[in-house]
Amino acid sequence: MKTFSNEEINKIYNEKVKKSPEYFNKNLETNCPSPKWNFSWKGKDPPRCFCIRDFKEWLEKYDIKKCKSLGYTCDDDPELDFIEAEKKFLYLYNETNFDKNHDLHTFVAEEKHDFFIFNQTLEHVYNPQLVIQNIGKNMLKGGYVFTSVPTVNIPHQTPFNFYNHYPMGLAMLFASNDFEIIQTGQWGNLNYIKYIFKNFGWPDVYQTGQNNEENNVAQCWILAKKL
Repeated sequence: MKTFSNEEINKIYNEKVKKSPEYFNKNLETNCPSPKWNFSWKGKDPPRCFCIRDFKEWLEKYDIKKCKSLGYTCDDDPELDFIEAEKKFLYLYNETNFDKNHDLHTFVAEEKHDFFIFNQTLEHVYNPQLVIQNIGKNMLKGGYVFTSVPTVNIPHQTPFNFYNHYPMGLAMLFASNDFEIIQTGQWGNLNYIKYIFKNFGWPDVYQTGQNNEENNVAQCWILAKKL
């Protein structure tokens, strides 16, 4: 595992994690672009909506909408709508499925992937370092990985709910394990955070407003590249 100086940490923060004022002023498209979500944001958790917006933009920005071998952990992830993969391999990691072929701590892929997507998953693994290392072992050099995680959330799927991650912590987790950070994103506001703890559930994207407050992060996400 790689270690970092304070200067290197500050560089990662300033270049990859710290977002511009323009980023926090961006709203969602009028219509959701995901067929899996029936082209509608209605009824969806706000941070996941903004995550989809960033993911789609990043694929287009870096021209990585196509891959040969995609590994992923959920058939329902709307991110899958924007990736054209020649082959797909599902690792159905959840609280009822920890066999050797799906456990992200230990799985061995049939072939190395050039893209791996595992959203809303790192909070449910007992050893995130080991998971990132193992995913890296099963990826081709130059392949991309994308994940989103909660920063502030209510307990769910207990007892398989172990961690939340700050944007900087998520970035360092990947940087420490032979990944180059390409982009990070985040979304949250105080109304959303108050809502989830008051109601012990997640609101519709239109219930708590779209304003993205830098210091009230609810979820964050990352696109990284295998070195």
